[in-house]
Amino acid sequence: MGRSGLNRINKNFFFSGLIMFVVLWSYSQEMRPYDLEMQAKHAEKKGYDPTYRVNYFENIIIRATYTNNLNNLQFLDTANGNAVDLRPAAENLLGVSVDYKWIAIGVSYAPQFLITTADQELQNSSESLKLNLNFFYSDQWRQELNYTYNRGFKVSSNFDLREQDIIRLQNIELQVIQGSTYFIANKNYSFRAHYAQTERQLRSAGSLIPKIYYGYSIFRPTIGNFSETDQTTEVESFDFIGSVGYLYTFVHNQKWIATGGLHPGIGYNNSSYEYNNDKEDIFNSVSFTFKGEVTLGYNSYRWFWGVNGFWQNFNNSNNQNIQLNRDTLFVMAYMGYRFNDNKPMRKFFGWFEDTFGF
Repeated sequence: MGRSGLNRINKNFFFSGLIMFVVLWSYSQEMRPYDLEMQAKHAEKKGYDPTYRVNYFENIIIRATYTNNLNNLQFLDTANGNAVDLRPAAENLLGVSVDYKWIAIGVSYAPQFLITTADQELQNSSESLKLNLNFFYSDQWRQELNYTYNRGFKVSSNFDLREQDIIRLQNIELQVIQGSTYFIANKNYSFRAHYAQTERQLRSAGSLIPKIYYGYSIFRPTIGNFSETDQTTEVESFDFIGSVGYLYTFVHNQKWIATGGLHPGIGYNNSSYEYNNDKEDIFNSVSFTFKGEVTLGYNSYRWFWGVNGFWQNFNNSNNQNIQLNRDTLFVMAYMGYRFNDNKPMRKFFGWFEDTFGF
């Protein structure tokens, strides 16, 4: 992703979103009898109590977000205790997502005016971009696919780094492709209301949520054992993690919500380190992860807004000299609106639902 491409996004992204919002607003209407009919049919077909949750699958749902994504990457040399911590300079992102029926697409990026660092050169070269594709296989199975690109990192360490090492670390490029598959055990619990606001939780409820996570990441360049001779030029990492979490949503007056959840997990990590002397190391290890999250928000028929935050830690249990540990602190403020759909959209997506069973 080049700087010119992101600069064009910076200029046009929210202007286009604003125009689309105004156009759709002009066509918005009150709730239609058709919506009520389809909500009742969906509850009967999927077997949940409609007094607990209500869906808005017949609405086009547009959501704007502001995200502060504090990803901390730590490279630890276990032989001497030296550690380097890296954090993206472009950690504040603006985004927009569109949901309809069973599918959602979203994009977030970091505009220059939200990149805050005293190093002007680092600020000018830093970039962050995130793409999302989410959908439901069925009422209880959800799939998430994400792509993340980061360039430009703030560097801190517990020892003195050479200037050339600091510059090299600041210019790291990180690309991550992730996927998650969820199962929502309780049919009366609205996972959609918590994560995407395509539904409303009308009464307090909770659910066990088993999840499989799989991710591939690549760093260029990165860091080796902090020596003069061996410097890592690339790290590739693959994770496969299973977790069993629990979410509970408290509802007040059918509109105000507070959600909390815990998600411990265990899995497998494979990491490949390539060095500047053509040497390569491959490490296999057990991964442990823990995630806690909380959401506070308002969710009515048309408007919704709120704040969602989570903290997640990944630790690999290998005994190699270089270990990679990851911590993520994520805070997102969101606001959105639900617009009426139209018959051509209904017909097209209805064909998908009838053909593939979504």
